[in-house]
Amino acid sequence: MTLDYRSDDALNRSKAQVKQLADKFAEHEAQQATYTNSEKPSSVSGKGVEFSGELDLPRNNWFSEYSTLARRDWANALRNVPFLMGQITQSVFMALLIGFMFFYLKKDSVSVQNRLGVLFIIAVNATFPIVMPFLTLYYKERDIMVRERSSATYRVTSFYLSKFTTYVPIALVSNTIFFIGIYFISHLEFDAGKFFIGLVTFFCLSIVSVAFLLMVGSGVKSIEVGFVVAPAILTIQLLFGGLFANPHTITPVLRWIRWVNPVQYGFSSLTQNEFSGMVFTCAQGTQCYQTGAEVIKAYDVARFTTWQNILFLLMLALVDMMAGYAVLRWKAKP
Repeated sequence: MTLDYRSDDALNRSKAQVKQLADKFAEHEAQQATYTNSEKPSSVSGKGVEFSGELDLPRNNWFSEYSTLARRDWANALRNVPFLMGQITQSVFMALLIGFMFFYLKKDSVSVQNRLGVLFIIAVNATFPIVMPFLTLYYKERDIMVRERSSATYRVTSFYLSKFTTYVPIALVSNTIFFIGIYFISHLEFDAGKFFIGLVTFFCLSIVSVAFLLMVGSGVKSIEVGFVVAPAILTIQLLFGGLFANPHTITPVLRWIRWVNPVQYGFSSLTQNEFSGMVFTCAQGTQCYQTGAEVIKAYDVARFTTWQNILFLLMLALVDMMAGYAVLRWKAKP
């Protein structure tokens, strides 16, 4: 605010406004100091303000905070039509592109490699297309939360969970279009049980990606740093995802990465689910995989069962959520 020098009356009015704002700010600082120090001073004085006694600030109910923030998040998300349309358009386009790239897979020796490629692309689509767009949204809203938290408006947990429960449905709905399209166009196993198990695996991997972006978005100092850190970590996860290198051939120094790699668990679950019980036809005189069990054994994806891999995905999501909350709680003091 600046002083108005156009006339003496205007100058006096602007000086009075500045003094009023200064008094209000001093009152706020005094109240905040009393609240954060948890003391009971007999008097707190500031510029133009003096009061005594115990300061009793109201504390909102956690569910009230969460519901309010969740409604605000959903309202903001639904207003962001370009973002939602971009997510849906991307899912439809990629489903058609990848689906027709591997159109109507047969059960021969050639289809083994193509099926593995389709399954790995499904796992990839549950990482980058979710993490990168949502990371931008979250970082902007994180800065708003830090400013609002300076006056103890709400708890960090209510903000953090409202973001998680808003992002997950949006990510699942848009990417379900991709999964259904690529599944039926490429003609993966037409079995209801396998379809829904694959969909559950895809959902769990998407949930891990949402938890991961919240962790990265909570820890980085700028969105530019986030755009460097997140792709680097995701690329490492893809390299050790189980398709490019057999885990037994990886040096022991790096072999541990598979145990904290959600892509590896997702790809293992999808591969076991797809190839279990399959039989392939081989051309006479050629060497190939004759059954899906041979493919599962060759790629070493049977260390854990399908449901164990899904459980590990949920555990990784929980770890990422806890780590992200711890970092955000430290940044959003008090």
